[in-house]
Amino acid sequence: MSRGSAFAGLAAPGALFRRRLHDYIANERRNLLLVVDWVVALYIVIPFSLLGLRYYYGFWHGEIPAAFEHIPLAALGLVPLVTALASRPILLLEPADAVFLRQQPGWLRGVLGRASTGFVVFQIGKSALILLVLLPFLREVHQLSWGSLAILTVMVWALHSVVGMLLHFAGVFRKEWWKHWAFLLGAVAASGLFIWAMANGMAISGLVTVLFGAAAGILTHKRSVLSHHFEESMAVDLAARLRFTALLLSQSMDKPRLPKQKVRLLRRSGPLLPSFMGKWQTRQVADAALKSALRERGYARMYLQFSSVSLAATLVGPLWVGWIVVPLMLLLFSMWLRGLWLQFAEHAFPPVATMDRVLLDSACGPAVGLQMLPIAFALSACLGVKMFAAWWGALALGLPGAAVGMLLAYMLAAFWQKKEGTA
Repeated sequence: MSRGSAFAGLAAPGALFRRRLHDYIANERRNLLLVVDWVVALYIVIPFSLLGLRYYYGFWHGEIPAAFEHIPLAALGLVPLVTALASRPILLLEPADAVFLRQQPGWLRGVLGRASTGFVVFQIGKSALILLVLLPFLREVHQLSWGSLAILTVMVWALHSVVGMLLHFAGVFRKEWWKHWAFLLGAVAASGLFIWAMANGMAISGLVTVLFGAAAGILTHKRSVLSHHFEESMAVDLAARLRFTALLLSQSMDKPRLPKQKVRLLRRSGPLLPSFMGKWQTRQVADAALKSALRERGYARMYLQFSSVSLAATLVGPLWVGWIVVPLMLLLFSMWLRGLWLQFAEHAFPPVATMDRVLLDSACGPAVGLQMLPIAFALSACLGVKMFAAWWGALALGLPGAAVGMLLAYMLAAFWQKKEGTA
């Protein structure tokens, strides 16, 4: 491709901005597809999305939990406030622009002005989405009128625009301490004003909305005409663009370990499985798999995250939803544990030390089943308390649920063994 064809159509700041915006969206899309493949979408994204839609439908039809009925309106304002603190404008500046755009002030103002305006416009859709999520609580619990909701939506939009710009300027002026702290204090003041307005009715909210709107207009104009501090602006913009990418990749890529890392759990290699869970050779391999999983970085965090999400999904909503959630969560959890087992079986033994395949297959059930016991008991006990409305429901349904979780692990292990044998 020649130099002329490579830069064809980029004879104006608007064309350059559109090209940069297209490249940024395409890059974020590739990063998202790198992490969320069809397996993740099929087993995690789609089930949890359907479950969330079911709860959202229930919130509109009188299924709001009693604990949420006494939450004050100002507490609900923490949700848009937290999302506002995570907002940053993206200016679409590149390191190669350090020479060209600084020599073309008109182009620089054109790109910055469009990027700043795009950030403010993007906050409209973001604010509407946040209010849409909170809408059942605002309408059913606090009985807000549609006019009040319209004022609240505009105030949330103005809050995102103001706080995002203030935090952006704090990064740009980080070397000028008094400006840096001035913008940070401005963000704190805007957050306090927003919570105060939420707690004092729609009349105060309207005044705060006008104040936020004026501040957002001033800050957006100041950003579009700010031509110095180019290196600082480029660094802040690069950090904002890579934030979503870093969040995605940090959950999918292993971090390098330190050469010397102390083992804080299971330092002594004692037996874990009781004698009735198979022959001693089987128990030894299953013990090794369990200790390898427990010593793995991120295992405990993933276990706790999955357990907390499963318990929350079981607690919230009607009882029949729990009968769907518990088997689904146990199935997904057993598949994750099966993946850990396969990783252990493929990498734990060196090629020179051949391991009997039959012994590995027989150890899969006890290893996965023992890890299934805690979460199966917790979910079944939670469902039992909800079903019988008494503490003894935890034992009445928890113990059979734990046995079912163990049986599920053995059945799936046998199924996968048969499937792999016929493949």
